[in-house]
Amino acid sequence: MSSARIVAASLAATAGFMLVGCARQEQPATTELASRYEHASAYLPWRIRQYVDGLTVQPEWSVDGQSLRFQTTNNGRTEYVQVDLSNGGELLRSEQPPETKKTSAEVPRDVVVSRNGLWGVRVIDGNLYRIEIATGKQTQLTTDAEPDYAYGLVPHSDLRSLSKRLANDPLLAFGVWSPDGHKFLTYRVDERGLYKLPFVVSIVPGAKHQVPYVHYQNTAWPDSEKIQLGELMVFDMRTGKRTNLQIPKPRVAFEPTPEGGLRWSPDGTKVFAAPESLDYRSITVYEADVVTGKARAVASDAAKLPFRPDVDEAKRFYLVGNGEQIVLYSERSDWGHLYLYDAATGQLKNAITQGEWAVHEVKRVDSAGGWVYFTAGGREADRDPYYSHLYRVRLDGSELTLLTPENAQHNVQFSPDGRYFVDSYSTVTEAPVHVLRASDGTEVKELLRADVSRLVKLGWTPPIRFKVKAADNETDLYGVLFLPFDFDKQRSYPIIDAQYSGTQTLVAPREFLKDRWNAMALAQVGFAVMHFDGRATPLRRQSMQDIGFGTGVASQAILEDHIAAMKQLAERYGFIDIERAGIYGHSWGGYRAARALLQFPEFFKVGVATAGSHDNYLFVSGHNRWYGRPQEYPESYDKQSNMELAANLKGKLLLAHGANDDDVHMALTLQLADALIRENKDFDLFIHPTRNHKDLWQDGYMIRKSWDYFAQHLLHATPPTGVKVPDYDGPAYQRTMSVED
Repeated sequence: MSSARIVAASLAATAGFMLVGCARQEQPATTELASRYEHASAYLPWRIRQYVDGLTVQPEWSVDGQSLRFQTTNNGRTEYVQVDLSNGGELLRSEQPPETKKTSAEVPRDVVVSRNGLWGVRVIDGNLYRIEIATGKQTQLTTDAEPDYAYGLVPHSDLRSLSKRLANDPLLAFGVWSPDGHKFLTYRVDERGLYKLPFVVSIVPGAKHQVPYVHYQNTAWPDSEKIQLGELMVFDMRTGKRTNLQIPKPRVAFEPTPEGGLRWSPDGTKVFAAPESLDYRSITVYEADVVTGKARAVASDAAKLPFRPDVDEAKRFYLVGNGEQIVLYSERSDWGHLYLYDAATGQLKNAITQGEWAVHEVKRVDSAGGWVYFTAGGREADRDPYYSHLYRVRLDGSELTLLTPENAQHNVQFSPDGRYFVDSYSTVTEAPVHVLRASDGTEVKELLRADVSRLVKLGWTPPIRFKVKAADNETDLYGVLFLPFDFDKQRSYPIIDAQYSGTQTLVAPREFLKDRWNAMALAQVGFAVMHFDGRATPLRRQSMQDIGFGTGVASQAILEDHIAAMKQLAERYGFIDIERAGIYGHSWGGYRAARALLQFPEFFKVGVATAGSHDNYLFVSGHNRWYGRPQEYPESYDKQSNMELAANLKGKLLLAHGANDDDVHMALTLQLADALIRENKDFDLFIHPTRNHKDLWQDGYMIRKSWDYFAQHLLHATPPTGVKVPDYDGPAYQRTMSVED
């Protein structure tokens, strides 16, 4: 039995113990708390992973598909593994990195290079320029850019605009290269006349005398008649020719990729896009000829309520062959399933999948073989419905086959030719196993088993994945409970809800050593910390997720589920002190954390709300699909504002925000603070002078402030001084709120 399973078995015995009477409560001394802070710092998501060897496998495949290699660790040391499939899958291990090809040309940081390595594109003053990589020759492709009407640039409402400026990072041209690398699909966004949202930058990195300045971002509000839309176009790098595509303009309001899931046909003659309607209730897949620009609709879907934001347009449709048929994702049956359309006629041919279970994501369409490979959950009896298993099915809906049978969360990565895939499976208590399988699911080779011995030595206590009933007392909901490294079932622990509660994402991990919002580290300070997915979150039936749309009561229903879960956990585990309930969250979670104390002041005693969107009427338009448009649902916006509930505050509330947050404007936290002041309420406020939206929750000082707050008001202890919690120190591309994708 592996060390992870031994610890898990030990905890299972502990977790199943029903404590009778009152658990022992102890107030940690300041010196002990300082030691716990130091220990907890090792459990931060970007640090805890170093204690496990073989946690992940990121395969790199050879051109012929006959070998792969990946990087791992062995007792903390980097190791490189080569797998030769032509020789029975022999594994060759080395501590020396494989040789990499050196590029002949030095490419500037602001140039986006084609997949064939011949061309580059950059933006200068809003215009596009073509770069010949071999010679460095630069040719201007467009000449008519205007202020707020640029080519290929992310709209200014994107949260990276100010952050990149402060970090002196270039804004790269957005585009999708054709399969042969000779054509560049991009957009032009008209932001003229939009509201210019001001940000006062007080700290200028590197400046000796830091003179503040104002940074403006073009912003559309939920009721704005004009929003950012992308005019799609293709540039032929060989000739410089521009072709405007007659596809309706997709929304480009928040992320660099426009809504519409842009795709090239394999032969590079057509572009496909699927823009949503402005009310988010219908989607149409368009096909455009890249020579003439002419477009036509080839498939569509509609719903009574807005489409779920967790399934973006890129995941709503897939091409069969060169686009002769379309695989469309839809929840028309109340469950997320796949449907096959004839692109020539636009007619539905057949349902590919059906039943009371949900497709999660299409991983591959094998046009030649007539298969669709996809992940799904809830189909296998007596299993966690959130576990993703890989299946394949014929395009006509026949021969549905489970390819990853283990009762666990499966993450799969296909080889470029689709003949093999790497299957990494785990649970929150069982470490990953990485297996190479053929496309029919046959196991070819076990590549690696994660080694958790150093993690166990650290004192790691496996979390508990649990199932409870929703507030309706009918719907099964799931979550994870994190416990301290020195967990003692005889003691009494406050419970903290570490939540996000957004409708577009899951929080509770399904796999090993995943954690969101630093919950595992917080638990080490001396708490039971809950991650939980209530109703209105993804991967279940649509009707379960539609609670409260357009009425403003969704926040109440979501929090009622969280309260119901915490009460059931307290009944199940005697070590939980339900009278010491706390909550925290970031962004939408910050909104919900503050609302919890304002809407349910008798239950939640302490809250930390960072970067909260406390009035979603003042949030950028792309985030408000669940409230509806104010023109249609004014009541929804009247009821959702946290400012309206300021008089209800009874507990301890810490509001925090980054001064350089260009996603959720700092004004929203200041407006809630003002509302609390007008009601003569006591609360705490912290403004970080330099952090942006994504960096605030990974800032060591902010993390320590939250630990201090919960230690003081839930443990009734004096926070230690002088303890430095480390900032996030990993690669910039991993600095993201989502750890589930």
